[in-house]
Amino acid sequence: MKASEVGQFFRDLTPEVYTRETCDGFKYGDQNKEVKKVAVTWMATMGVLREAVRRGCDMIITHEPTFYNHWDKTDDLTNDPAYLVKKEFLEDNNLVVYRVHDGWDFYPEYGILDSLAKELDFKRIAGETRWIRVYVIPTINLEKLSRKVKDKLGIKGIRYVGDPDQEVTRVGIGVGSLGGLDNLMEAMQFGADCLICGETVEWWTARYAEDANIGLMPIGHSNSENPGMKGMANFLNGRLPLEIEYIYTPDPFVYR
Repeated sequence: MKASEVGQFFRDLTPEVYTRETCDGFKYGDQNKEVKKVAVTWMATMGVLREAVRRGCDMIITHEPTFYNHWDKTDDLTNDPAYLVKKEFLEDNNLVVYRVHDGWDFYPEYGILDSLAKELDFKRIAGETRWIRVYVIPTINLEKLSRKVKDKLGIKGIRYVGDPDQEVTRVGIGVGSLGGLDNLMEAMQFGADCLICGETVEWWTARYAEDANIGLMPIGHSNSENPGMKGMANFLNGRLPLEIEYIYTPDPFVYR
């Protein structure tokens, strides 16, 4: 199967995404290359790329940018050492990189948001906007909720804003970077006691949450979206005549 046919599969899967400006599409490599084994990952970091090569993959499907900006523009990176090392590695190993971002965040059942909710056993929806969904959960305090999230996702550490004993009955989810003040307020519209997000803005959203007595739990961008890329790997198995490998993208931070 050619890489271009893999790209067409995604274009056919979410055609509406490709009718507008999108970051989805090929980011590196020969689209006419015959591929046999595809790595699905949250981000094509150097560590992920090395692991993909070790596993014999010749195409990478990534959710996030490969070249350090949303649009993967490289004009300002021509002499950048990190870019040059990655470009050389991609070239030397004849890899193809295709990004699926806009078409996967809210894809039903297997996408980023649904996969995170499934991983956390959140099922009953109280309300949702374009970006945020709020779930009704059995009453739990904020400290126990943080431990549950940490254990369910297998992450190295977790932090939150709020009183550890604060009761939580409704939780908002904002995957990735959807941890702004507007996102928190969207969750509050549906009675959320806490917003779980990937990233937040500490001087803005976190301080508002503190003053408003609303829990805020930024678990890390990759931690919030890895389940959705594992979901993609499961989705592609049997739908593409290729070997599919899921490669976990680790949290970049060290916890003491």
